[in-house]
Amino acid sequence: MSEPKHLLLGLTGSINIVNVYPYMAALQNRFGCRMHIMMTPAARSFIPESTLIHSIDGDVFVDLSEKSGFKMPHVELTHWADAIVVLPASAHSIARVAHGFAEDIVSATLLAAECPVFFFPSMYIGMWRKKSVQRNVTQLREDGYHVFPPQSTNREFSEHPAGGSLPSPLEVVEFIEKYYNKY
Repeated sequence: MSEPKHLLLGLTGSINIVNVYPYMAALQNRFGCRMHIMMTPAARSFIPESTLIHSIDGDVFVDLSEKSGFKMPHVELTHWADAIVVLPASAHSIARVAHGFAEDIVSATLLAAECPVFFFPSMYIGMWRKKSVQRNVTQLREDGYHVFPPQSTNREFSEHPAGGSLPSPLEVVEFIEKYYNKY
């Protein structure tokens, strides 16, 4: 499988969204990909979509009714994308996808996706350690999603020293590369 040339970035409502620019640059630089962005309403409360558009060569989607050249964006974006990256992935967004809800552009698109999807959780460590969050992460993995941190052999999620904090941009790129190097 070749590396992604069309990347769809899903932004959710985590405070770490304010640090998204180095991640966008790292993904675009490493994969040389075209990028569209989709945002949850909570993500928009942290950062306006108008500031993101200048950092990509695609569009920013903020709701299910927005078209931007797509008749049904939540479906057609999944056909366009070679991969979807959800960064930062909040506890709320992880729960929505794990339970099959499609109430916004991000969750609806992820529910329709057939391409590889990579989640990079970002939340307060106390939230990350909750059994309910870990059940949702386990469900995502069982459903075929790729969730950072890599699953340990003894299934102890607490082994990742930073818990639910974002990895570095380099670690994000390496996690995605590892998947593509398998195929």
